[in-house]
Amino acid sequence: MAFAALPALPTLHGFRLAQREEPKQVPQYPFLGPLLTLSKANQSSELAGCWRSDTDAREWRGLKVSEEGDKLLELMVDACGVSEVPAAFFNLPDLEKLWLSNNGIRTVPEEIGNLPQLDSLWLGSNLLRSLPGGVTQLTQLKKLWLPANLLVRLPPEVCAITSLEWLDVSENKLEEVGEEIGHLTSLTRLDLHTNVLKGLPAAIGRLTRVKHLSLHFNQLESLPAEIGQCTSLVWLSLNANRLRELPREIGNLTNMVRISLHINELTSVPAELGHLSQLEALSLHKNCLRTLPPEVPLGLASSCCRLSLYENQLTEVPPELGNMGMLQELWLYSNQLTSVPSELGRLGDLRRLWLDRNQLTQLPKEISGLTKLQELYLDHNALVELPDELGTLTQLRRLYLEGNPDLHVLPPAVEALPCLGASVDYGAAEGFKQEMQTYK
Repeated sequence: MAFAALPALPTLHGFRLAQREEPKQVPQYPFLGPLLTLSKANQSSELAGCWRSDTDAREWRGLKVSEEGDKLLELMVDACGVSEVPAAFFNLPDLEKLWLSNNGIRTVPEEIGNLPQLDSLWLGSNLLRSLPGGVTQLTQLKKLWLPANLLVRLPPEVCAITSLEWLDVSENKLEEVGEEIGHLTSLTRLDLHTNVLKGLPAAIGRLTRVKHLSLHFNQLESLPAEIGQCTSLVWLSLNANRLRELPREIGNLTNMVRISLHINELTSVPAELGHLSQLEALSLHKNCLRTLPPEVPLGLASSCCRLSLYENQLTEVPPELGNMGMLQELWLYSNQLTSVPSELGRLGDLRRLWLDRNQLTQLPKEISGLTKLQELYLDHNALVELPDELGTLTQLRRLYLEGNPDLHVLPPAVEALPCLGASVDYGAAEGFKQEMQTYK
């Protein structure tokens, strides 16, 4: 049986058969292998989706490469869900900065020592309980951040990295710092706050270059006398501890600009505190102070702008307080003061003065010398009368007098002050005061 011939297909003009495209060549780099090793070890992390072998690694998230494109200089793997760091990952000889914070890393392999150029390492907010001996091979490391881990003791391996200039081991569970800390003589900043330290080793005195030392929110009961050898200190936070006394050697820290001593159990402070003649702010509130040595205000006269002494047990303040001509804010509320010295009127730059919640019965007429005063808190005292001179303080924006049951009559000049007008909201005082208490 014969078949009829099929009709010829029409000619399609202007069309070409599509040619098969060649696969795009992905550049290969020496650092590609280590990065893919990290990604494969953390399949459920964000890296698996953004570090793909079919894309140019120079466009991957968190990478900074050299201008030539062949060296990985910085790597940020922060908050990516990484929990495992394989040994092969550290085959990155040119890496200078590495971020591995905010992950779930429990251990770091010894091979971290294979990063000879590393100068900055972030390992904060992980689950680390120790560090490997390999970190001692990081001879170029200058900055090491380990906050918010589970360290109970400052790893001795860390103290062997003598090149360190900044060490942050805050917000861990540190119970002690060993004498090895004295090996880190290049440190300029040391953060040990928010741990459970009860003491410091004498070796802390070897850190003669440290400028910033944070020790707040621990359980320190005393300080070693050797702290006075840290003569480069500019900023020292000791608030929220259990300090009952300070060593006299603290007066050797003459470069200090800010020292925080509030929320402790101090019953006195040494007169040598007045040697800190560059101090701009001194916080001593919420202690158990009964007196303030006159040497302190005398020594701080030419530098200190803020002095907080509230919530202590002061029955008097020294007349020498009037020598603090730079003072702009003075907190004296919630003490046991029955009077204030007339010399207080010499504080011509004072803007804010808290005298409330004491046992004051009167004010000195010399208060008229506070010509720049903007806020004066006198509430909850035992005032019987006010001096006429108070009415000359025309810069006052807030004047609080409530809680003085025996204060029945105001001098006409005081009553005429605009800040005592009917529109004044006395309730704002508590909110403003609460804001001031947060001052660190």
